[in-house]
Amino acid sequence: MSFLPFSAEIWRDEFVLARDARALGRRANVERMLHSGELIPLARGVYRRRALVRLGDPDDTFLARVRAIQLGSSAPIAFSGLTAAAVWGLPLVGPAPERITVASASAGGGRSNQSFSRSAAGSPAPVEWRNGLLVTSLARTIADVARTCDFAQAVAICDAGLRGQKPTKWRDFRAPPSRSDVADQLIAFGHGRGVVAARAVVEFADGASGSAGESVSRALIRQLGFPAPRLQMPFFDRRGHIGDVDFWWPEFNLIGEFDGNGKYLREEFTNGRSPGEIVIAEKRREDRLRALGPQVTRWDWSIARSAFRLRAHLADAGLS
Repeated sequence: MSFLPFSAEIWRDEFVLARDARALGRRANVERMLHSGELIPLARGVYRRRALVRLGDPDDTFLARVRAIQLGSSAPIAFSGLTAAAVWGLPLVGPAPERITVASASAGGGRSNQSFSRSAAGSPAPVEWRNGLLVTSLARTIADVARTCDFAQAVAICDAGLRGQKPTKWRDFRAPPSRSDVADQLIAFGHGRGVVAARAVVEFADGASGSAGESVSRALIRQLGFPAPRLQMPFFDRRGHIGDVDFWWPEFNLIGEFDGNGKYLREEFTNGRSPGEIVIAEKRREDRLRALGPQVTRWDWSIARSAFRLRAHLADAGLS
C-alpha cells in the first residue's frame, strides 16, 4: 500500500493481507493459520496475528479494526469522530463504537453501512496523518465529538485534548490545541445539530483534569448541581509534597479522588510496583492528607457512571 506513510510501519507487520498471500503463492498457509486461530479476521481479506493482540485493551482492539479497514482499502480513508479520537489517543468512555466513522463534507455525503458511519465533518475538513492513518485534525476531531457525543464523553475527550500528551514508552507526543482552536472548528458546522451543546462542552473543558474518570466525574458533578471543585491541587506537609489531589472543595474541607483500575494494573502507571504496593502507597498518602484536616472520599467507575450513586456518595461525604 504505497499511500501509507512511514509511520504505518510500527503496526503494518501485525497484519496479513489475503491479496499479498495470493501474490506470493501462500494462500494455503494463510488458510492454515486462520483455521488454527493464529490469524484473526478483522476486515475483508485482512487478518491480524493473534500473538500481537494486547488482551484486555479495548482501545487496541478498536484501533486494530481501523487499521485493518485502511489496509483493505485501495485509497486513504479520512477517519473522523470517535474513530479519529481513538487514533489521536483520546479516551473512549464505555464500549468502543460498533462502526468506524469516516469524514464526509456534509450530512448527505455518502452512505453509512454496517461497518461505516459517515460524519458530517464540515467542509473542508482539515486532515493529517497520525500513526499511519489519515484523520481529521485534533481540533476538528474534538469539535466533532463535542457535537455528536453525550456531555460526559465529550468532556472527557475535550479535557484530554486540551491537556496534551507527553511522549512515553506507551504513548506518542500530542500537542494540545487551544480552546479557541476548537471553538473555531465549530464554525464549520454552522448552526447544525449539536453545535450549541458542543460550545458548552468546550467552555466547560479543562486540561487540568488528569484522567477520563476525573472528567466524567466532573461532568456529572456539574449536572448534579454540586459546587465546582478545584482540580489537581497540590498538598504539602512537613515532609514535603504529598501529591496533587483530583478534586478539592476548600469550602467543605473535602478532597475527592477518582480511582480507576489503570493505576493498579497498567504498566505505564504502576512503574514496576505490584497492586499491593500501590494500595499501601495510596493509604500512606491518604493518611498524610487526612492528618492535615480534610476529609478524603474516593470513588471508582461504578459510581462515576451513575448519577444516583455519585449524588449519594458526595452527599454522604458532606458536599451540598
